[in-house]
Amino acid sequence: MGIRQDNGVDNVTPKDKWEFDSEVARCFADMLERSIPDYKSMRGLIYELGEKFITPGTWITDIGCSTGLAVEPFYRKHQGDNRYFLCDNSEAMLEVCREKFREGIESGHVEIEPGNFYDKMIPENQSLILSVLSMQFMPTAYRQRMINDIYRALNPGGAFLFVEKIIADEGTDDLEVELYYRMKRMNGYSDEKIMQKRRSLENVLSPLKAEWNVDMLHEAGFGKVDMFWRCLNFCGWVAIK
Repeated sequence: MGIRQDNGVDNVTPKDKWEFDSEVARCFADMLERSIPDYKSMRGLIYELGEKFITPGTWITDIGCSTGLAVEPFYRKHQGDNRYFLCDNSEAMLEVCREKFREGIESGHVEIEPGNFYDKMIPENQSLILSVLSMQFMPTAYRQRMINDIYRALNPGGAFLFVEKIIADEGTDDLEVELYYRMKRMNGYSDEKIMQKRRSLENVLSPLKAEWNVDMLHEAGFGKVDMFWRCLNFCGWVAIK
């Protein structure tokens, strides 16, 4: 039986090396809500901001789409007025997306691409591109080229909404991590599970400093870049072409 929805409770025991497998896909929404500080506000802001840039007849892209949580509210509202490009290298995550967006796939409005974003050519004529907690899992050496490609694909006036885990400044990073782990404990994760996931993500998750992400956005050509959200060691930016 396929994976139908990401609506389970996160009881995942992380492997030695983190994988976005079927077990994670089944509980991904719960995992994010309990693991990302101020998660609901971040998601709400992405939708409110994104709505200001969408124009009919354009593409909306979700990079590292996982189970489609970021793009889903836009699809539910606009559906046939736009086309949607979803890309992820986890087949388990894409299986959830194929079920969730089945009607859009059948009508030709949703295109799902397996594989790594840095190996793909995204369609031009984009009004909105999303990368929510995904580029941090991609090789750092490829990130500038990926952001350059995003800039080129966007129409003038289009936006890139970019959310990442970051490395805080020296002297505060340890404090923010301590507060982050405290939040996870309050959300029901044991110290053992927290440390297991931390070890599992080593050499898989590669966060950068906030200013390095901003520098890449400017280097790609974005003239308007603003941090629209931050909570502890997580940041979100809107970059407008």
